Amino acid sequence: MNRHWAAAPALARIRQQHASAFVLGILLLFLPVFALSQENTPPASRSVQMQLDTLSSKLSAAEERLRQSQSEIDELQRQLAALRAQMPVRAAAVQPPTPASSTSASTSTPTVAEVAEKADITAAEVKQHDQIKVESVSKYPVRLTGLILFNAFHTNGAVDQFDLPSFATQGTAGVSNSAYGATLRQTTLGLLATGPRIFGARSDAEVNVDFFGSIPYDAYGTVGGTVRLRTADVRLLWNRDTVEAGMVEPLISPLSPTSYATISEPALSSAGNLWTWAPQLSYEHRFGPMEKLHFAYQFGLWDPPTAGYNAGVIARIPSPGERSGQPAYESRVSWSRAEPTDSMHLQLGFSGYYSRQSYTNRAGDSWAATGDWAVPFSHVFQLSGEFYRGRAIGGLGGGQYKDIISGTNPITGASTFNWLNAAGGWTQAKVRMLSQLEWNAMFGEDNAYANDFASLELPAGTTGYSARVRNQMVVTNFIYSPKTYLIFSPEFRHILSFPYRGASSSADLLTLSIGFRY
Repeated sequence: MNRHWAAAPALARIRQQHASAFVLGILLLFLPVFALSQENTPPASRSVQMQLDTLSSKLSAAEERLRQSQSEIDELQRQLAALRAQMPVRAAAVQPPTPASSTSASTSTPTVAEVAEKADITAAEVKQHDQIKVESVSKYPVRLTGLILFNAFHTNGAVDQFDLPSFATQGTAGVSNSAYGATLRQTTLGLLATGPRIFGARSDAEVNVDFFGSIPYDAYGTVGGTVRLRTADVRLLWNRDTVEAGMVEPLISPLSPTSYATISEPALSSAGNLWTWAPQLSYEHRFGPMEKLHFAYQFGLWDPPTAGYNAGVIARIPSPGERSGQPAYESRVSWSRAEPTDSMHLQLGFSGYYSRQSYTNRAGDSWAATGDWAVPFSHVFQLSGEFYRGRAIGGLGGGQYKDIISGTNPITGASTFNWLNAAGGWTQAKVRMLSQLEWNAMFGEDNAYANDFASLELPAGTTGYSARVRNQMVVTNFIYSPKTYLIFSPEFRHILSFPYRGASSSADLLTLSIGFRY
């Protein structure tokens, strides 16, 4: 077949030469008439005669090329006829054997028309792909990805943020704690690019944004959103090694629960899930065959962000971790087994984190030890989760997003602070009920140590963010995907938040998510 398509351009070129020679042949036929007419006219000048001689020689050469072209055309036609005769035989040769063919001597082979029809279909698909592809300046493949996500929700109880709550709060007297709403702010948009090979490694890059940056100052702006960078990374991938630079989740916390109600912040992000996206440079080396159980070691440098909310900050200032003059250090050892036919894979990992923090006239250590697991008990049931214990890990998302707790020394009366210790984690049960339907149930908790609060006298009226010591979530959802790119997911979430002093607060949320992946 390759010879057939390779001969086509040559045949077109020869036919073009044939047409040019034909025109010259017509001129040759009229040349005697022109010469006869010259006998009845006065003798031509010497220059005219030389031009006629030149034209005559060119016509002779054209006749010779015409004969050669005709011979080449005849040869190509014979080759094409031979290739067409071989097409049914070759098509039959590449067909996989079937049980019937092993017991029967008579097998059907595709005809030339059927092969041609398949070729037309393939060409049409290639043409369609060429029309919809994303073109880049580098000319390397770029693919558009993302999720258009509609979330309708009902909240029963006061919360910190209406369309994506993290904490339950004390309600305001005289104000209803029950509300309905909907949002598309968690819609995501991404680009995935594949680059050249560098030092023997494949290269790729990905960037994702959403519309959860803030509420725009505009008419009806509360239902809109501003574009925000979620994650971005550039990777070099060898067979056993990977180098990654990007804004991603912490290396020590590679998993997250499954939920379409919480995309802009991962599920249980304030209740046991360390998740904060921040700049990171990491290296991974894998030991053993990838298709079987294998070990991996990872090391990373992480830029620890400022813990908590940054309301009122109009310019970036260094975080306590950045003021220390060195990055945070991460490492992880994992044991996993890839399952090429099922996303329910086996994974066990243990990680460590260290960072130095610098405050006015005082510096200290931030650290964490974590573990993660994903254990399939069958092809339909899996348990996964993470746990951690650390100090000053608010930048990672622990300790209710607090690194320290400020107050007054009860003995000296001087203003001071304590590094805040915290522990927590989450676990999830996943059941694949059908290929298109799954059920998830999860529980998570983040617990800041009350002793760190008790050793200080807190300022009068300390409430809200500064006073939170523990947060729990119970979540269950169904995810139904009748088609690969269509998603329907109802979810129920119960939040229970505990302040250092006073009564706890609770809130219940019911969310219906409708999404379209592209």
